[in-house]
Amino acid sequence: MIIKQLTLENFGIYQGRHEVNLSTSADKPIILFGGLNGGGKTTFLDALQLVLYGKHAKCSNRGHQSYGNYLISTKNRYVGNDDTVEISLTFTHTTDTTTNEFVIVRSWKTNTKDVKDKIVVYCNQQEDSHLSQYWDEFVNEFIPLSLSDLFFFDGEKIENLAHPDRSADLIKTGIENLLGLDLLSQLQIDLNNVERKRKSANLDTTVVAKVEALEAEITEQTTIVTGFKTDIANLEKRASDTNLSINKARQKVRSAGAHLIEERDTIKFELGAIEEKIKANLAERVKLDAGCGPLGLIPNLISSTKAQIEKEEQAVQANAIQSAITEYEATITQTLVNENVPKSALSALSNKMATLATEREELANTECYIASNIAIFNGLNEKIELDKLERVSLFKAREELFEQQALFNKKLESIPDYETVQHLLSELAGLEAELKNNFVLIKQKQQLLQQAQARDEVLNTRYANLLTQQSKDTFEQKRSIQVAEHIGKLKNTMKSFADELIRENVTGLEEHITAKFFDLSRKNNLITGVKICPDSFKLTLLDTNKNPMSPSRLSAGERQLLAIAILWGLAEASGKEIPTVIDTPLGRLDGKHRTKLINNYFPKASSQVILLSTDEEITGQYYTQLKPAICREYHISYNEQEQTSTFTEGYF
Repeated sequence: MIIKQLTLENFGIYQGRHEVNLSTSADKPIILFGGLNGGGKTTFLDALQLVLYGKHAKCSNRGHQSYGNYLISTKNRYVGNDDTVEISLTFTHTTDTTTNEFVIVRSWKTNTKDVKDKIVVYCNQQEDSHLSQYWDEFVNEFIPLSLSDLFFFDGEKIENLAHPDRSADLIKTGIENLLGLDLLSQLQIDLNNVERKRKSANLDTTVVAKVEALEAEITEQTTIVTGFKTDIANLEKRASDTNLSINKARQKVRSAGAHLIEERDTIKFELGAIEEKIKANLAERVKLDAGCGPLGLIPNLISSTKAQIEKEEQAVQANAIQSAITEYEATITQTLVNENVPKSALSALSNKMATLATEREELANTECYIASNIAIFNGLNEKIELDKLERVSLFKAREELFEQQALFNKKLESIPDYETVQHLLSELAGLEAELKNNFVLIKQKQQLLQQAQARDEVLNTRYANLLTQQSKDTFEQKRSIQVAEHIGKLKNTMKSFADELIRENVTGLEEHITAKFFDLSRKNNLITGVKICPDSFKLTLLDTNKNPMSPSRLSAGERQLLAIAILWGLAEASGKEIPTVIDTPLGRLDGKHRTKLINNYFPKASSQVILLSTDEEITGQYYTQLKPAICREYHISYNEQEQTSTFTEGYF
């Protein structure tokens, strides 16, 4: 199936008639739409689903509205009640070697109390009344409703599909449709009806009333079970939507800095502790300044002081021995005279002694103003060096404390006043409470469902026993009983066949999903594979050691890629030529993940890929990378004057 054209008339934000050419080429499968939020991108996606599936369409804003009320809500608010709302879709479908062109026209008016839509289908430009009358059945030949999530999805909401429970439902539906097991399920229902009719034909007239009453009770119980299942599905969808809202609310809280309010007291405590450390650091530095550390600043003065002390010590010594040296010198001189030493030698000796005497006298006359011992300088250099190292350490610690102080002060300044962000916190708290309440309701409904299913089983067992016990002993009745028994055996055989068929195909699907995730993920060593339980259809991630890994270890972007890998793997396994339509294709993905999608997914997802992007998604380098695969570009913009959104050629 390849879409050629979509026409909108008075639908949603699109006033008047708008025709969009959606044809592509083999080498350029992408059609790129650009539009701001609220411009009409999601409405475009809703239109595609509504024209195909009518009351069964999974439209974004239908909620719990009846189909008639929803049709009323889709009418453009600026047109009259007598104006027609119409969606027309033209597409081609190839079977074997034959290609046919189909046009679906779905239209309605809102000027009646009971609003209903009208559908007309054309095949090769000829109106086909049979297709028009039974389109709800025929559409599943082109795109089965149960598989529509594989081909029409919102990139921002898709992350939720990576949850084990949500992915299990999708995988189960996908596998059953791919293998045709939905037909087997219907056959099971038909066989149950035949079995019941066969057994009821053998009843004695006296128990007919009992059987009819039990049948009525079984029907009522089946309705109750179906109601609980529907309630659970609606609650799970609501929980999923609420979870998305919570993520957005948390982002708002974080952007406003409201998440830091709870940290205010902690930050103030940390600032107080830092200030005390700064004071202690200052005290230590003052203590150092009172010691020998400052002497390291006057090395020249210390040297001259040491020299002066040494001179003073020598002067004291000189004074002490001066008289003794004089007497000794006189004795020596007299001795030499007595020995008749030559006068020249005596003269030389006398001169030398006179010189030494002068030096001693000068030394003895040295001014003594320090009067200290040279020993006070012992170990001083070592102490000065140690003080220097400690001082450097204290200065470094002080700088680190100042940096920490500045950081915490900056954090403190960024914390808004509670009054300015109270509404954001209240919104987040309300959503979280709503989600919690949803989970409680889901649990309650699941318990009620289990009870209802148990009651249903009891009623069916009682019914079967009643039919068997009350059967008449005639040939025809025995034959009916045998047929019923054979039907039971056939049902068991069909179930075994279905189980085996599922097990055989699950392995191939595991390989498909793993390969697609490897193509998309930038962390190729994040997981080594996936496993799908053939009974529950739950998907389990395998880490590098082949051990089960919780999906919570994946980032939001990685969960989105996993969900896309699941959809891509299922879509590829289906073997169907179906367009892929993606609203908000890049969501909250980071740059590397976006590049993976641009290069590895969008050009290969299908033979026709329609992307509905905001101005913050496919831009710059991403647009340049995608450009070779783009066949057509459109811009969706809201015209204030004309009060409608319009399609114009060209991206942003």
